[in-house]
Formats: sequence, structure tokens, C-alpha cells
Amino acid sequence: MWVKLTALSSILSHLLISISLVEAYIRCYDTGNFTVNSTYGKNRDLLLASLPPNVSTKGGFFTANFGQNADKVYALGMCRGDSTPDDCYKCVNSTFHELIANCPNQKEALAWRGKPCHVHYANHSFYGTPQDLGVPAAGYNTGDITFNLTEFDTVWESLMDTVVRNASNGSSTLKYATGEADFTITQTIYALMQCTPDLSYQNCDFCLRQSISYYERCCHGKQGGYVQRPSCYFQWDFPPPPAASPPPQSVNTIKKGNYRSARRHAEEGGHRSSQTLVIIIVPIVILVAVLVILAVAILRKRIAKPKQDDQNAKTRVESLQFDFDAVRVATEDFSDANILGRGGFGPVYKGKLEDGRQVAIKRLSENSGQGQQEFKNEVMLLAKLQHRNLVRLLGFSLEQKE
Repeated sequence: MWVKLTALSSILSHLLISISLVEAYIRCYDTGNFTVNSTYGKNRDLLLASLPPNVSTKGGFFTANFGQNADKVYALGMCRGDSTPDDCYKCVNSTFHELIANCPNQKEALAWRGKPCHVHYANHSFYGTPQDLGVPAAGYNTGDITFNLTEFDTVWESLMDTVVRNASNGSSTLKYATGEADFTITQTIYALMQCTPDLSYQNCDFCLRQSISYYERCCHGKQGGYVQRPSCYFQWDFPPPPAASPPPQSVNTIKKGNYRSARRHAEEGGHRSSQTLVIIIVPIVILVAVLVILAVAILRKRIAKPKQDDQNAKTRVESLQFDFDAVRVATEDFSDANILGRGGFGPVYKGKLEDGRQVAIKRLSENSGQGQQEFKNEVMLLAKLQHRNLVRLLGFSLEQKE
């Protein structure tokens, strides 16, 4: 049973800490609001909708911004380090919808949900800096550690320190680590930690140690718990021992009469082991060298890719522009008989292009409030998005007021 210190509950499994947060922890900031159907609101919804395909296909972490000046929105999405792309997509997709539903007009909000995953948006840049919630989301297992607490604390603190350092030492795409330490023959302490990878080593280390310190103050002596902050996540578990276990075999099991033969066997085994060790080490060194070379090549490619993507997107947008007369012909001069439906920004027509393709054409109404620059920005963003669950953009037309 988990005690909820905030509006959050979780289920903990001791096998590699397969935690699943049952309810989303959602925080709607009171730093400012926006009006319904405002440019900021449209930018927020569009940007959040781009997170699921991008987070799930880019290693579980993605940041982006969209808009200009006061209407600019910043967003971040992250999945737990052991999530599959499919689980990651589902989690981020559900989370951003819950975030919009619970924080309909707040300029900043965040949520932890699912396995878990994390979504955060704001009207200011928050990348690279640990974000402070004040009192973090936290919970603990109601089971108590009833014996050798001092000895347990020593093992626990050593494990936490190791996992903090391993997580903080992660890459710019993943700062995630797990660890375990045996306390008794039948009981093991498990730990899992993760930071948003935009944090530096120092900031990730600081965020995780702050979480551990908070847990020690609130929940010392319990058999497991978690602490969630906007920039890092900490979880540990100490499952109870099995109901019945066979007695451990003593290490002193060699009979006196067999001591000589056992010693000879050990010496022969040691000689063979040294030969085997040499054989194993050489290919390992070669493999490590190859991996380092590949990592450097991939890193250089990733650094160069954003600039290339932006240029490709601009080129693609230009190639997608349709002549307005072609759109008019495809819809039979925007005949009412071809209207499929109407939305807040204008009607949607069915049409047929010269090559025979059936298409849906949305015509923005004059009172939609969307300017040419906003329209171009939206087209550029949609041109970048490619996913099986998103409608593919075939093209656009921009001519005078149309």
C-alpha cells in the first residue's frame, strides 16, 4: 500500500522497479493565463500534439518551441529510460491530452504519468535548469524496516550515491540509471533515477540529491518510495523476503579427504583462466575502439542534422505550395455541395486534384485571426511531422487574402 503525499498513487514491483503511476500528477502554474482561441493557446495545442511522435522516435526525449514573442511556447517530453517506443507514444499522448483538459488556459503546466512519462510546457524557456516545485510529488510504502536499520542505512546510502552518479553521467539524450545492492541473502535494495537530459552533470546531481534528501526527511525507515520533480525522478524499493527459502549452503563444504585434489584443481583452473582472460580482453579492446569511433561519427551527424532539417523543411514547404486556381478547380469553386464540415477556423471541402487524388481542403475564414506568418509557421511545423497517426499534409495555397 502506498501513502499519497500529493494527488498521486503508484504500484511498485521489485523486478527492476517496474513502477506504473496509476494517476497523473498534474501541476497548473498560476504564473499567467491566456484566453480561449488565442494565438498562444493555438500554439500550445499544436506544439503539444507534436510531442508523442517526436519523443517516441527520438530516444524518449524531445524539446521544441513554437510561435513568436509573447505567443511563443516551449515544451518538453520525456519517457522513462526503459520504455518501448510504443509505450512512450501512448504515455505522452495521454499525458498531453490530460494536461490540456486540466489546465485549459494556464500558460505553464506539467504532468507525470504512466510508466512514467513527463510533459512540461511554458511561456518561457526552462531547458537546462532544475525546476523547483516547492514541495515535490512523493510517496512511500507503508511497510517498515524493522531490523538492522543502521546497517540498512549504510547500504542504502551507498547505493543511492552510486545511482545518482551513474544517472548524472548520462548523455545529452539519456540520463537514466538503475542499481541494486544485496542487504541479506534473500533481500535486495533496488533503485531507479532519471533526469531530463538537457541538465548538466551538476544540475542532474543536484536535483536527484535534493529528492533523496526530501525522502529521508519525510519517509525514513519505510520499505520503498518515490519523489518526482519537474526535472528528475527518484524511486527505490525493498521487497520483503520470500515466505520460505532453503537454508544457504555453507562455503566450507570441501571434505578433509578431498582437500589436496581440490587445491590441485583450483591451481589448474587458475592457469586456464589466465589464458582465457588474455583471449577475451583483446577482442573487447578492439570492440570498444570500434564503438568509440561509431559514437563520434553519430554525434557529428546529430550536430549537423538540425540545420539540415530546417533547410529541408523550408525547401519542402516551398515545394508544397499549390496554385490557388488549382484549389478552386478541385473544389468546384468551393461549392457548398462539397462541404464536409465546419470548424472554428472555417469550412472543410472535399476535392479532386488533376491527377485524380481525393483530398480534404480547409479554407480559413477571414475572421479566423490567423496571419500569414502564423500560417507559414504552422505549415512548416506540419511539414516536419510524419507519423502513422497524423494526417499527411499534401500542400497549401497562400494568395492575397486566401
